[in-house]
Amino acid sequence: MPALPDLIYVVDDDAAVLHSTRFLLESEGLRVETFADGPELLAAFPGPSPAFVLLDHILPGLDGLEVCARLHDLDARVPVVLITGHPDPAIRARARAAGIPLVDKPLAFDALLGLLAPDVARDTARDAAPAPRPAPLHQPA
Repeated sequence: MPALPDLIYVVDDDAAVLHSTRFLLESEGLRVETFADGPELLAAFPGPSPAFVLLDHILPGLDGLEVCARLHDLDARVPVVLITGHPDPAIRARARAAGIPLVDKPLAFDALLGLLAPDVARDTARDAAPAPRPAPLHQPA
């Protein structure tokens, strides 16, 4: 497996998910910063640019797709993968339309490490255009 990126941001309002994900990623030698919600993550920009953001979709206040839109507005050039324990066809469609991968919980650790490999994460978006702005859930008539 290729070398893993240096800094990963993990955003989830479930403290157990944050703790276990941090533990697993740090056991692989990664630096991990955790955030309990979208505004907390957004406050970290600009700042040290993570190689990757693992972002829960269902969060208090701003949902994951709204956070992606705000990252886009901030011109944050960081790859994002949405995670969800409550898959919904409309959310999947919005994420797909925005080009944002959506992964179901519980996370398979080997699959997560595969997503974090530089050829997938760092090279995909670090020097590319900002993350796309997700489409609104309800299209105006």
